Amino acid sequence: MSQNATSQPTMNMSQRIRRLALAAATAAIIAVPATQAFAMDNVTDPGIRCAAKVGPGEYEFYLPGEKATDVNGNKWVCGPDGQWFRDYSALVKTSVLTLSPLRTTSLSSFTVVSR
Repeated sequence: MSQNATSQPTMNMSQRIRRLALAAATAAIIAVPATQAFAMDNVTDPGIRCAAKVGPGEYEFYLPGEKATDVNGNKWVCGPDGQWFRDYSALVKTSVLTLSPLRTTSLSSFTVVSR
């Protein structure tokens, strides 16, 4: 009976160590994807803005991709670098005109001379 009594605590200790190792491994496997998912959720705001002056000392800020129209009617898009660029998607192509000889007209900012 003394042999049984000494081997029982040793077996319990090895089982405890195995259980602790298994629990630690399981926690590590679950924790890594959870932290990666949390980090990806925080990337929704790139921190880049375009500024538009709307009055003396007053500005409106736009996210990349947002559109705005200035006081002259020009349409602008906020770029991915925080700089404004013209919104050419708003331009409409005019139709082609048939011209009589030696007449000049302007089409879509190009000068056409008919001969």
